[in-house]
Amino acid sequence: MKQKTFEITDNLTYKTGNHTFLLGTHNELYNINYGFVNALNGRISYKSLDDFYNSNPARIRGTYPFNGDSRQTLFDNPYAQYKVNLLSLYFQDEINWGRVRLSPGVRVDYTDLPDKPQLSPLVTNSPQDPNYGKTYTYTPLNQLTNTYLNKPTLSPRLGFTIDVTEDRSMVLRGGSGIFVGRIPFAWLGYAYYNDGVGFGSYDYNAPTAGQLAANGDPLVGSNFPKWQNSSKVQVDLVDNNFKMPRVWRSSLAFDYTLKGYKLTLEGIYTKVLYDLKFQQVNKTDNVTYYSYDINHEMPVYTTNINSNFSNAYLLSNTKEGYRYNLTAQLSKSYDFGFNFFVAYTYGDAKDITNGIRNSMESNWQMNQSLTPNDPKLTTSNFAIKNRVVANLGYMFSISNSNRLYTNVYFNAQSGNPFSWGFVNSTIANTGQAAGLAYVFKDAAEAAKYIVPIKDAGGNVLVSAQQQVADYENFVNNNDYLKSRRGKFTERNGDFTPWNVQADIRIMDEIRLSEKSKNNIQISLSIINFTNLLNKDWGKVYFVPNTFNSTASVGLTKVGNVAAGQPSAGDPTYNFKTPGLPYTIDQFASRFQAQLGVRYNF
Repeated sequence: MKQKTFEITDNLTYKTGNHTFLLGTHNELYNINYGFVNALNGRISYKSLDDFYNSNPARIRGTYPFNGDSRQTLFDNPYAQYKVNLLSLYFQDEINWGRVRLSPGVRVDYTDLPDKPQLSPLVTNSPQDPNYGKTYTYTPLNQLTNTYLNKPTLSPRLGFTIDVTEDRSMVLRGGSGIFVGRIPFAWLGYAYYNDGVGFGSYDYNAPTAGQLAANGDPLVGSNFPKWQNSSKVQVDLVDNNFKMPRVWRSSLAFDYTLKGYKLTLEGIYTKVLYDLKFQQVNKTDNVTYYSYDINHEMPVYTTNINSNFSNAYLLSNTKEGYRYNLTAQLSKSYDFGFNFFVAYTYGDAKDITNGIRNSMESNWQMNQSLTPNDPKLTTSNFAIKNRVVANLGYMFSISNSNRLYTNVYFNAQSGNPFSWGFVNSTIANTGQAAGLAYVFKDAAEAAKYIVPIKDAGGNVLVSAQQQVADYENFVNNNDYLKSRRGKFTERNGDFTPWNVQADIRIMDEIRLSEKSKNNIQISLSIINFTNLLNKDWGKVYFVPNTFNSTASVGLTKVGNVAAGQPSAGDPTYNFKTPGLPYTIDQFASRFQAQLGVRYNF
């Protein structure tokens, strides 16, 4: 991406009496050439190394220019060229009435997109199109008119501080207001080049034996163009009423100081007004359900609406989501050189998608949901339920010109959320790359769906009975999975172990003379001091974000229950114990020492 950015800010402050007025404007002007074409050389996925060696891909997809432009030509002359202008005007008044201070204000934001992406005739659904008049799932594509953004947003705010007592030993403070965010402009880049006009797109999910025989191994250079021989397109679309992310945030805090001890209680609550939602809108409502899904929670999709689309992704808004934090903290400094600070925070965050991927497609494919076009409100990737932080410091006065400072910083927080499910696959024919899984309610149910592992010659390598026993042992040794017996797993339903670390810093400050301010500081910092004390302490746990923090349940779909059998059409699996769901950050989990020398003058 090549980007030119101009930023213009101007603030005018005027004071009169008890008022301090601020009138300002902040503007960001972007001129963007987006030259990245997703999977220009193809993207080929395999379910196992054996499938890779045997040229048996599970999915073949990619994008290519209709006019045959080379990679270098596309790089030098990006197809997606667009401008984005973020304009704002704000006014605030700081009112000082002594023990009561108010800060009312208002901000106007305007997101200007001068030239919207083109809309393919396949999207506008002209009368010549064979699908004209058909109603699309979730959003009628034939009603898209590119009328999003380019409208002002008004955001009022109010902050306050009240000195409950004259000596400010008791202070009440807080505020409430509306705040507008932004989206990664790369998402818009996809909408400009995946417009269904300049590029073709192919997506063979589970390619058939006939397709493989006709086109050959896509990894062979001479075969690769055969897979591109498609008139289908992918479109990345923006809903007519799409708005930039917007939240309503409020806070309330109470500070109480007594004999040098300062206690603070604070709460922050954020309610989503408009957040992000990603959908694949070329799916029909003609769905089925597996027999064990008695509550019909996971629809299994059968067909696309319009065969001219390989995929059709839509960016729109949701009003669901919230987050909050409650914090209690205590601090004090003593005359003899000791000081401390300790705080505990309890919080939670709920959303329907995290929006951390670089494209609409990836945001949809990596969002674990039983109903991917209508994801449910669950724990956010960024939720930290519990956190304790503390700092202990002591200053030793060795002499008038020599002081020794010691500090210990401690942080303990509950683990990172992650999902149990299928990694780089799904069983619902949605094309997602991270899916949730059903947890069998007992060994008898597991035995209906787990089949023997066989070699190419049909010889049994691992019996179904052994796999069921391994599966039962695996589930029973995980508290979360055990709690989901007879149910599906949830997005971010489980957590890694707590991350606990302590750092220490020792600094000797030597003044060169009593009259001079010049001094030399010699310091020693040990990061993750806990790991220095014990090699099993101070470990940092996480689940890799490759598939949006998804850990495998160990099941791999190998087929379906045969017709005429109980539960016909349901998936059959092989099971292999997946091991620990999380990874240890080997670098951050080791202690590190830093020796520093500084001369101040």
